[in-house]
Amino acid sequence: MQSISTAELLFYSAILGLIVGSFLSMLTWRLPRLLLAGEENWLKPISVGGSKCPQCDSEIPWYKLIPLFSWVLSKGKCHNKNCDSTISIRYPLIEIATASLTALSMWKFGLNIEGIAATLFSWILIAIFIVDWEHQLILDIFSLPLLWLGLLFNTQNLFISPVDAIWGAAVGYLLLWLVYHLFKIFTGKEGMGYGDFKLLAALGAWLGVLALPQIILIAALSSILITLIGIALKQRDKNTPMAFGPFLAIAGWIALFAGPNLI
Repeated sequence: MQSISTAELLFYSAILGLIVGSFLSMLTWRLPRLLLAGEENWLKPISVGGSKCPQCDSEIPWYKLIPLFSWVLSKGKCHNKNCDSTISIRYPLIEIATASLTALSMWKFGLNIEGIAATLFSWILIAIFIVDWEHQLILDIFSLPLLWLGLLFNTQNLFISPVDAIWGAAVGYLLLWLVYHLFKIFTGKEGMGYGDFKLLAALGAWLGVLALPQIILIAALSSILITLIGIALKQRDKNTPMAFGPFLAIAGWIALFAGPNLI
């Protein structure tokens, strides 16, 4: 059987990433809105029907839902000529990000169990990143499967040992839990949500306890940098809270692809 070339692997991985990215863009748009509206059925976002224009509510035909290309060909506009409203750039950006991380996972680890695991890791983190960035909310439906997948994969010593995965999950949760309560004691305010604890626990389950200092440092520095840039550009107020989950996700990707000893 002829082996697949690196170029072919990257191409097919990117195509798969575009398709999954299209699904994630839909899921991350619908799911938090339904949950915040009181819907308790996690499967509701998939069962509510096809994609529709958020302005005119007209259903988008399947042949105009081709990931990335449909948005480019329509010039980011609704297909309904009577509407012609702008379709958010979030959709192609999510598709491009998912395609890029899928291809990177396969390039880094290869077409094997490590590559598949890294791809799943990236897909779930993308969903967490988007929802937390847009709603300041880390959903258990994403963070808990990420935690358990990390523990299960590492029972086979995939990225780290099982013992290191367990310690990584426990210490990851307790670190931010401790920071949260100390901050609350001294300021009377809540500095982060419980979802951040679970996310760092999940990253610890995948990458181990020794990766946690690097993850926290990268997340903290990147969040400060983005905040300062936003204030300098007058895009945000210094008193406006910023979600920490997206920066934990970025740090998790860096630790996975560049290694836990980068810093």
